[in-house]
Amino acid sequence: MTFLYPSFLFALAAIAIPIILHLIQLRRAKRVQFSNVRFIQVSKDLTASQRNLKEWLILLCRVLFIVFLVLSFAQPFIPASDKQAAADTSHVTLWLDNSFSMQNRSADQDVDLLSMAVDRGRSIATLFPPTTSFSLIAAGEQHAGVHQRADVLATLNALSYVARPEFVSKKTLSGTGNVFLISDFQKSTFQPDLFRSLDTTVQLHLVPLQAAQTNNVAIDSVYLEDAFVRQDAENMLHIKLFNSGGEAVDALPVKLFIGGAQAGALSIAVPAKQTAEAVIGFRLNRRQAQQASVIIDDYPVEFDNTYYFTLAPSANITVIALTDKPEDSLAALYKSEPAFTFREYTSSQIDYGRLAGADVLLLNGLPSITPALAATVSNFVKAGGTVAVIPGQEAEAGSYANLFQNLSIPASITGAATGSIKVNVLAPKSDNPFFKSIFSTYDAKVEMPASVRTLAWSRASEDILLFRGGGAFLSRFDRGNGRLYLLAAPLEAAYNTLASHALFVPIMYKIAIAGYKQEQDLAYTLDNTTIQVPAAGSKGKEGVYTLKKDSLELIPEQRVQGGKLLFTVPPAMADAGFYTLQLQDSVLATLAFNYAKKESFLAQYTPDELRQLVTKNQTNVHVYDYDDAFSAKAAFEKRFFGVKLWKYCLILCLIFLMAEIALIRFL
Repeated sequence: MTFLYPSFLFALAAIAIPIILHLIQLRRAKRVQFSNVRFIQVSKDLTASQRNLKEWLILLCRVLFIVFLVLSFAQPFIPASDKQAAADTSHVTLWLDNSFSMQNRSADQDVDLLSMAVDRGRSIATLFPPTTSFSLIAAGEQHAGVHQRADVLATLNALSYVARPEFVSKKTLSGTGNVFLISDFQKSTFQPDLFRSLDTTVQLHLVPLQAAQTNNVAIDSVYLEDAFVRQDAENMLHIKLFNSGGEAVDALPVKLFIGGAQAGALSIAVPAKQTAEAVIGFRLNRRQAQQASVIIDDYPVEFDNTYYFTLAPSANITVIALTDKPEDSLAALYKSEPAFTFREYTSSQIDYGRLAGADVLLLNGLPSITPALAATVSNFVKAGGTVAVIPGQEAEAGSYANLFQNLSIPASITGAATGSIKVNVLAPKSDNPFFKSIFSTYDAKVEMPASVRTLAWSRASEDILLFRGGGAFLSRFDRGNGRLYLLAAPLEAAYNTLASHALFVPIMYKIAIAGYKQEQDLAYTLDNTTIQVPAAGSKGKEGVYTLKKDSLELIPEQRVQGGKLLFTVPPAMADAGFYTLQLQDSVLATLAFNYAKKESFLAQYTPDELRQLVTKNQTNVHVYDYDDAFSAKAAFEKRFFGVKLWKYCLILCLIFLMAEIALIRFL
């Protein structure tokens, strides 16, 4: 047995006080005056031996009272049983998980896991002497370095939920002393490989918290059925939900808000450990971008119940047609639709500067394609543009071959004559995504156009329409970031009846809309590394781009390249919602950010599973069981501090004090 404060043992000299008083028996006779003998108090017969025994017992109680009182201040303890894991009480690190998964309810009490973690942290802090210094780490950041116990307790009470990019870093576990990890130990975020590189000088204590249940439904993402959004036109929003728990949700309320007003609502069933997709129709009645959100009602983990995104009518699609036959022009078709900006050039008057700014290029009936045009079109496709090639009546096979060779497309001009027999085109399949929303009612026996075949190819990315004989009539080739569409014959009636068919207009519109490039995503996540948005609104301006939300203003790492702004999400950007991207005083865009989805998967490691992750030679890693109080307290004290005896000394001190009172009062 040793003492934490052995200097208090000098106070044992106070034992001499009751001994001296007992030896000299400082008792003086007291004269009592009375008027009559009947007032004399009746005394009990007491022998000298009984009186001496009582006095010795009282003396013993007084001596033992002083002894155990002094010992309680000296704080005796039995040294730790584990000699290799002696406690370093100079510094303690508390790593407390305050991520959003800690919104879950505790299995022990009707409180959230963060409240339980704070209680565990307070219990751990009181285990160590007042001279111990503490480091408190939460949400991946250290709170102002080294603290004393009182400061740590105050900081623990002020913790709130914060988005967390990672569970704990190796840097956190560096150094010496005791490190306590208090968490629900999610399987989606905890990194077991941290044990392998752990310094043996660190005593790592894992304190798991048990959740009442791990069911949770979250919004994974949203997307538009038609990426090209028209003002006042019907569109469909697809909402992807996932249920990470083991119980199905029968009727989950889903609400869509646009511009602060509810735009739709429905209920959906989400099977256990599966995904489900809700579809809500909407209309945009403004030209400006609008803030939108999808909200579900799921308890108790609520951080992932709202998904933020932006909606805005799409900008006009720039279509440039190259043709040498104005009478076969597509101008009337595209100029009648406000969604398109149409320009037309002949092969001898091409404005190559404008071609680069187009979304869609139409090569309509050109007799030949110059090497310069072939190279321009090839680069345009690889850079992300959309091109449709409609062969000319007397197309020069060699010039077309140059274009196809640049794009590695196995296609060639066949040179079919005008009088060749036309072959009917097969009706498209009902599940063909290209024709989605074109047919109000699908009829496999619908009359289709007929055509000869002056352009043949193979190995297309997708055959949209086929001849009855099996050859391709309209196909798509994906090259680089763009796509190229090939039509098997010219649009002249002698070769092709498509131009007079009802499908002609929707097919040409679909090809043009396919060239629409959505330069800004509907939403981003806070763990995105690099985000790319157009920087067109910043022409002629210089300065630093900033992200603003209410009073918060952040400056991300950024660079402008090729008309695009590339920036990284700042670490201090921890709240989901809408942020405005600004340059000087100009608002360039509104961006929606959501939390990462790892925290939505609530499955956690049990204490037994955590022990299995620890190897046999890692004796400095300790895993504690679930309990409604800090279950590690008794085991930790016995192993690292030994058995503290000061409480027992204080109890004995009180016992002997009460014994002395009883002896004086009743004997």
